[in-house]
Amino acid sequence: MPGQATGMELAGNQPLVEQASALGRFLTPQSIAIVGASADAGTIRGRLLDYLIQRDYAGAIYLVSPSQPEIRGRKTYPTLASIDAPIDLVLIATRADATLSIVEECARVGARFAICYSSGFAEAGEEGEAEQRRLGEVARNSGLRICGPNTAGFFNARDAIPATFARNIDGRRAPIASGRQGPGTVSIVAQSGGLVFAMSDRCLDEHGLGINFAISTGNEADLGTLDFVEHLVGDEGTKAILLLVEALKDVDRLPAIAQRALIAGKPIIVSKFGRTEAGSRAINSHAGRLTGSSAAYDAAFARHGLLATDDENEMADLAAAFSLFPLPSGNRVAIMTTSGGAGVWMADACEAAGLEVPILDDATQAALAKYVPSYGATHNPVDLTAQVTVNPLGGVTESPLVATLAALHDSDSVDAVILIANMSDGDVLAREQQGLSALAARLRKPVLLYSHAPASPKSLELAQQIGLSVFASTRRVARTLGAMVCYARSRAEMTADPAPAQPLAAQEIAALADGLVEYEAKALLARHGLPGGDEVLARSAAEAVIAAREIGAPVALKIQSAAIQHKTEVGGVALGLEGEDAVRGAYEKMMATVGEKRPDAAIDGILVQKMLKPGTEFALGIVRDPDFGPLMMVGLGGIFIEILKDVTVEPLPVSRDKAMAMLRRLKAWPILDGARGRAPLDVDALAGAMEQLSRLVEGSGDAVREIDLNPVFVYPRGEGIAIADALVVGRNEPHAAGDHA
Repeated sequence: MPGQATGMELAGNQPLVEQASALGRFLTPQSIAIVGASADAGTIRGRLLDYLIQRDYAGAIYLVSPSQPEIRGRKTYPTLASIDAPIDLVLIATRADATLSIVEECARVGARFAICYSSGFAEAGEEGEAEQRRLGEVARNSGLRICGPNTAGFFNARDAIPATFARNIDGRRAPIASGRQGPGTVSIVAQSGGLVFAMSDRCLDEHGLGINFAISTGNEADLGTLDFVEHLVGDEGTKAILLLVEALKDVDRLPAIAQRALIAGKPIIVSKFGRTEAGSRAINSHAGRLTGSSAAYDAAFARHGLLATDDENEMADLAAAFSLFPLPSGNRVAIMTTSGGAGVWMADACEAAGLEVPILDDATQAALAKYVPSYGATHNPVDLTAQVTVNPLGGVTESPLVATLAALHDSDSVDAVILIANMSDGDVLAREQQGLSALAARLRKPVLLYSHAPASPKSLELAQQIGLSVFASTRRVARTLGAMVCYARSRAEMTADPAPAQPLAAQEIAALADGLVEYEAKALLARHGLPGGDEVLARSAAEAVIAAREIGAPVALKIQSAAIQHKTEVGGVALGLEGEDAVRGAYEKMMATVGEKRPDAAIDGILVQKMLKPGTEFALGIVRDPDFGPLMMVGLGGIFIEILKDVTVEPLPVSRDKAMAMLRRLKAWPILDGARGRAPLDVDALAGAMEQLSRLVEGSGDAVREIDLNPVFVYPRGEGIAIADALVVGRNEPHAAGDHA
């Protein structure tokens, strides 16, 4: 039949390449069946066939339509079972209510993969969610692997195989949208069908990047994002993987996959959606998916070397940088500019991004002086001035722009170079194309281009031909280099997690699972090397007086009850008490007040606690995330945590080194480190306590839901820490922790 496969060759006489992993045949199928096929290329069902024909798909195409004897000159089949040949991939372009029965038929005939395009599943309510679960059950019970539902499918640009209805790859559109330029260096996985192909266009439009694979996973009844990421990590042609996700399933696989990607030097660049209440609500309505804690995702991404991004421009910029340039060996940046003001602006952006713009060494400045006029600058930023690019200094035969750029590139005093020039008309790059191409062919560090006037299409095209790329703003340049430095550091610092913590005693695990009030929690913490203060639980006024006498004034009294988390709200805290009468009176008053306000609460007693000496307040805690398990949170207390939200989060395990890294990420780190004449705090003791807390929780299995240590007083260096209040919410408790002082 016209256009039908007669062998296993593509249009260019290149064999279909089956990938090493199981998903290789999904992305390079040797036979495709379309259920619900149509001749109308204006419909979703019709586009599936139309795009395969446009791309001269060389595999076998089987069209399933019980009502039409032929479609576009091709034979049709009434059912999948009537196809007397193996089927790699079935494209199901039918209504949601017909999808399950077709998937079941796919399993019966032994098809290997299916794509379910239709929406109307988990995003449509309980009935649709149940139907989606049944799709997953078919996959688990049969071995059929399913992509979707509610997906746009995929485009394999390398082998020109479209299994999608997305208009972005329609060959009748402009080349920039059709992907006709061929395969490239980037692969994209997104749960949103619209975004995966839009991101493909953006990478091509802004940086000339071709795409290897664009994959939409949809609702993920079976195949999920991490299945495809795992495959792409092993794909030789993919240099960078872009992820656009709302939530991940099977997140326990992330650490191993991410480590493989780091070892391979293949960055995973991710944007996580649903960070706001409105965003989460929108996701649940269109995909039936709960988004998960953004703080937990950010912490897990950072822990495992994924690069989190804020927007589509940043994703495209990073994809270009990692595709074109080697990694920087440090954070020192040389800025070369033909505009002094633009150079200053770029220097500000670089330092704001955590990059260093150092004064160049004498040897490098001497090499630059041959090309830079006396009214320019050689220190960094290097101001070549606009005039010299047009009228070189006397005696100079080579291009001053290329020679200066090469000298900076070859200097051991910098790790990356930024070239700033006016590229609004294409003349600069056209004039310097030969020299820049020679430099681009031998790059050993990143060289990023920035035009302080909007770059013309001609400049963008020339930069891509040279092997470089133009970035659209000072912030985007600096942000890109900062991410490259961060990724290089992640690769250099790859270490195995510490040895697993020893399991706690069975009675301690049982106690944690039931939850611990303050006096119980602090006693357990003390046994595990986490210090509090002197304290005694009193069950009568007389016991409180004796305890206060033994501990020494001043003391604090705190009500102790598993039913009371907010002690101050029920009159359950008294501070700074001195003398027997004060202690006795406070005890009796507290018991009466609490009894009146919470007559239902079982009271264990009142904790008599030595008033701790003032210190810098920290909040330290553990929360068990449903996706990533236990996470540690640390931040300065008081206004820092309540107003400035200055906290850092890290998945367990947290070693001492990880704890120190968490503390350094706080905005308030300079205060901890003794800024402006303040005494440095004992951050070593705090980091040690964080490590101990991590090991305690690791050793308790899943017994702990939350631990709240707030405040923790941190004293000047060498004086240690003290836990002033503590609460443990266990697995068996129905309630969650909150403010409990």
